[in-house]
Amino acid sequence: MQSRQEEIDELKRIVNDIFLVDLEVKNRKRNVVDARKVYSKILRDNGYSYDLIGETLGKDHATIIHYIRNIEYILSYDKMLKDKYVACKNVFVKTRKSIKEQIKKDVDIYVTVVRLASELQDAVSSKKKILDEFVDYIEQYEKRNGFLPSVYECRHVILPLFNQ
Repeated sequence: MQSRQEEIDELKRIVNDIFLVDLEVKNRKRNVVDARKVYSKILRDNGYSYDLIGETLGKDHATIIHYIRNIEYILSYDKMLKDKYVACKNVFVKTRKSIKEQIKKDVDIYVTVVRLASELQDAVSSKKKILDEFVDYIEQYEKRNGFLPSVYECRHVILPLFNQ
């Protein structure tokens, strides 16, 4: 599964692209602060702690708590910010979903390969057992009769005994 750091980096890239900012630059311009708030809200909604979100932005947990509380109110009246928030969230969710779907496909393929390998191993073992029994039968035949069976006897008498 996608690591937390990869997920964080992906969201940073998405927010930076949509807001046309760099979240990590020390800047208090409204657009940059709004981008940090959106970033923080999306991560918080996905179960990240205030401390961890703060670490990724070089901020403390109190700042992140302020961002989360503040953005709820701002989204209620700022349509442009809400549109950017929804865009970031949708791209992030779609990215996470497609990665999870790919992982599921990869796991399904792996399980199928393991199952087929096991079935092949069982089939080979079964055929080897039959071949060993056939060779033992021929050796016993030779000991009993003093000669090997003819090709006709092998094909029409002995082989049918081993067909399964």
